[in-house]
Amino acid sequence: MVVQDPARTAATRKETDLWLLERLVPGSGVNNLSLTFDVAGETDAAALSRALTLVVRKYDILRTVFRTSETDLAKEVLAADAITSIDVTPIDVTEDGVQAAVEAFVAEPFALDGSPLVRAARFRRSGGAGDVVSVALHHLVFDAMSTVTLLGELISAYQAPDAYSTTPVAAVVETEPSEESVDFWRDQLRGFRGADDGLWYGNPASATPNLAGDTLQYLLSDDALAVVARLQRELRAPEAVILLAAYYLLLAQHGAGSDIVVGSPVSVRPPGHEGAIGYHVNVLPLRVRMDPAKPFKRLVNRARAVFLESLGEPGVTAESVLDEVRDGDSSSWRNSLFNHLFNYVPGGTSGTFEVAGHPAKIRGVENGFSKFDLEFFFMPEPAAAKTTIRAVFRTQVFSPAEVTLLLARYDALLCALGDQLDRPIGEVSGWSPADHAAVLAGHRDGLPEALLGPSVAPFSGYPKLAAKADPSSLTRAFVAAPDGTELPVGVRGELCLADDVITRTGDVARWLPDGRIEILGRLDRRVTVQGLAFGLEEVDAALLAHPAVDAAVTVAVGGVLVAFVATAGDAGAGPDLLDQLRKQVRTDLPGPAEPARIIVTEGLPTVNGAPDLQGLRLRAEELLRTGPTPEPVDTTELTRALIALWKQFLQREDLDADSGFFTSGGHSLLAVQLLQRVKRTTGIQVKIRLADLFAHPTPEKLSAYISSKKA
Repeated sequence: MVVQDPARTAATRKETDLWLLERLVPGSGVNNLSLTFDVAGETDAAALSRALTLVVRKYDILRTVFRTSETDLAKEVLAADAITSIDVTPIDVTEDGVQAAVEAFVAEPFALDGSPLVRAARFRRSGGAGDVVSVALHHLVFDAMSTVTLLGELISAYQAPDAYSTTPVAAVVETEPSEESVDFWRDQLRGFRGADDGLWYGNPASATPNLAGDTLQYLLSDDALAVVARLQRELRAPEAVILLAAYYLLLAQHGAGSDIVVGSPVSVRPPGHEGAIGYHVNVLPLRVRMDPAKPFKRLVNRARAVFLESLGEPGVTAESVLDEVRDGDSSSWRNSLFNHLFNYVPGGTSGTFEVAGHPAKIRGVENGFSKFDLEFFFMPEPAAAKTTIRAVFRTQVFSPAEVTLLLARYDALLCALGDQLDRPIGEVSGWSPADHAAVLAGHRDGLPEALLGPSVAPFSGYPKLAAKADPSSLTRAFVAAPDGTELPVGVRGELCLADDVITRTGDVARWLPDGRIEILGRLDRRVTVQGLAFGLEEVDAALLAHPAVDAAVTVAVGGVLVAFVATAGDAGAGPDLLDQLRKQVRTDLPGPAEPARIIVTEGLPTVNGAPDLQGLRLRAEELLRTGPTPEPVDTTELTRALIALWKQFLQREDLDADSGFFTSGGHSLLAVQLLQRVKRTTGIQVKIRLADLFAHPTPEKLSAYISSKKA
């Protein structure tokens, strides 16, 4: 029970950004963390409740509560005597079901309604296997670096409640960054183009994210650890820097480019408050420019300089830096500075301790979400001579099998560097044994077996690869990066055929784990729109799914997609075909992949049996240049109302139905306010999420989306 004592203040920028993330995936525990530990014995739920209540009364930050309105976030610190009890729920579980039960408990979302952002449960395992104690907390009041302090306080209060001091501990206030620090980060990131395109590996970023995540553990091999130790001595660099430099190289080999920003969490607790409980972490955007012609030691030198210089300027949040260097054309929901994190966590709480005389140890618990595409946590244990990598990843982007390969390649890359330290990094291979085995299997029975039967056929009538050349004359196939480097399993590149000469086919392809090559489309039909990379064949496929469509080809002109559709003869379509097609692509495709124009014709021009792409591009340019097309233009009252709101919120009069909210100066917090105004002024009953505005960022697109939801 809590008696509330209002003394509200506005939330900070960091706190607001956490809240906006929850608005992106409402009803989720994306910001939930926990302190969870196993006890080799029984614990008393009532005594745990008393102990946790004492700890919460002691710490102002644990008595800090948050409330939301439709458009903002406010906080207050409850008085200590307002906390009458923090209940600990007793739950009985089987040994096999304990992990799932704990993770479900931790993942349950907190309500930002003025209630404390802490709850607890004691799980009693059947068969006398002991208890698991879990304290779930919201990231607004806790971070991973708070774990040691909270654990110590809870054990002290549990074991000796009458002796436990409840003298209030004030919440730590972070120091405002200096202008010099802001200037440092401006200089570091000036000219950075952003990271929205993702890698050549895994799936493209979704315009409607769910942030679902998964985790894998990987133990670095003894050979890799030996190389790291040797490089530390020879290059006079800390272990963290060696591991970070290799992480940059791994990302570069998977399509991150040569100008890479990796996020790295760092504590920003002021001196003297290193053990403070609370949300006191900034993610530093570490930018490194790589030269493939230089050796690894040059990359290490650059990574060391950036790493150490950045640690000296930790007080500026990545979000505020993003405001300074944001690409004006970006409208992605994601932080466009980095999608990949590096986290070096030496020591920690992996050892054992005691709770009331019973041995205990920390239990790892995940909340089922990932805010970034990929994060490598490096957890060295020098006493045990081992280093574990905990990989957290978004399941919309990577599968567990793909991340397993990434981890194996990272290990192989470290091992390779031990023998190739002076070789240009562009020539150092990080292939895993599984990569070599797949390519070998693909050629074991002759090249045709590797090339035939891709898991998906090419789109839009392009011929299969086997028809492009006489297989008997070919000796080898490989998938290549733009610089010609051969790519391993799952990494997208250009399919090349090699005999006496190397022939580039123009096909986008990737090796599959079973040794087949999957054709993904044509290289010249890959585009990036609003930060989303995809193949135009995907748009064609969505249009071809309509029974009245016989052929479809989409072209891109200056970032604008125009789709040409030919109907299936007498099966042709009625006057509502365009509306049907628009509704279909809105259902099947992310917002950036929806064509701005759909043109219905009697037939599509071809050259040598293939679509005349150049001719269609010229026609699309003419249509866009001359203005309105024969298609009916959406001039509904809803679209006009949205245009008016765009102008009001963005304080611009030069906006129309095709004006992107974010590309015209909008940001996430303003978007939340806009959506609430949309509901009030238009009277619509459709639920619109923040993610929906990212996916449909113009008045016309949002109007069409709302109409499709109402249909």
